[in-house]
Amino acid sequence: MKNTFLAILAFSAIAIGLNSCSKASTTNTTNTTTEGQVLTDFAGNLVNPNYQDIQAKASIMNDAVTALVANTTDANLTTTRTAWKNTRAAWESCEGFLFGPVEDNNYDPDMDDWPVNKVDLDSLLTSTNPLTVADITPLTTTLKGFHAIEYIIFGVGSTRKAADITAREKVYLTSLAQSLYNTTTDLRNSWDPTSGNYTAQVINAGSGSTAFSSRQAVFLALVGSMSDICNEVANEKMQTPFAAKDSTLSESSFSHNSIADFTHNITGIRNAYLNSYNGSTSTYTLSQLVAAKNASLNNTLLSQMNAAIASFNILTAQNVSFEQAIYSQRSSIISIQATINTLKATLEGDLTTFVKTNIKD
Repeated sequence: MKNTFLAILAFSAIAIGLNSCSKASTTNTTNTTTEGQVLTDFAGNLVNPNYQDIQAKASIMNDAVTALVANTTDANLTTTRTAWKNTRAAWESCEGFLFGPVEDNNYDPDMDDWPVNKVDLDSLLTSTNPLTVADITPLTTTLKGFHAIEYIIFGVGSTRKAADITAREKVYLTSLAQSLYNTTTDLRNSWDPTSGNYTAQVINAGSGSTAFSSRQAVFLALVGSMSDICNEVANEKMQTPFAAKDSTLSESSFSHNSIADFTHNITGIRNAYLNSYNGSTSTYTLSQLVAAKNASLNNTLLSQMNAAIASFNILTAQNVSFEQAIYSQRSSIISIQATINTLKATLEGDLTTFVKTNIKD
């Protein structure tokens, strides 16, 4: 789908590319233009479409919750659960480039703090606190967002039936879904060229951006985010419940959706490297920048990204959730963690060094 902001971004990128004189100056200009175009495509082909998709799916989930509350059937509960998983998929994919407003404005913890404390949730539900949308905002982050919604619609062990949802939970669920949709709207608007326009901060890095004094700074922020999500998945999201042998500490413990969460997290890294979302292709990518000067490193990165994404198949092939695997398939989890940490080391080491060495402006 074409968007107006793509035309805006493309114009600035084309304008940069209209320079050439001698062979030597053409080469220098092409290198510079490619870096600028990578950032343009990063914003236009990946970040904005991903954030738009999160908001669109959150809207569908909000509508599904409204329908569920109005007619609390198991069929409507199933529809709401599917909408929740679809919104999760879009959200978890963007964690491969978790910098900018998503961090600065606390959109991440407001939507996705974990693990959720069931005792605290139950206490809130049995209290007399009002649970309007306005009341959701000041709540501690583990009492709102994806996982509070998850608790109500899935229940412990994903055993909840529609008839189990109480009137008080319906009020809470309605406000939670609307609040999360509002946050996804703020997130989308923060990068939209017609609104908050953080896009301009990225594509104008080193030339008018107040957030980034150089293009190198953006690439370092990106690579740092890619490395950070590797660390979070392997050494926090997986390791904390694994070490404790406690599935209630896993990210999506009520729905048993954690493997999908992890897979989308690592897929988001590859998306960022290829400026791709939902199968789209990009003309200019970080992969191309790396391949032009170090084809071996590019091949290594792509191979390690693909291996990390595929590593979860060892669990899905055995038809076990992560929440089950921490008890029964511990060696498989250790193997997955090692594969992800191998990618993390390459991102932190060779790719970071590449950016510092080759992206100077």
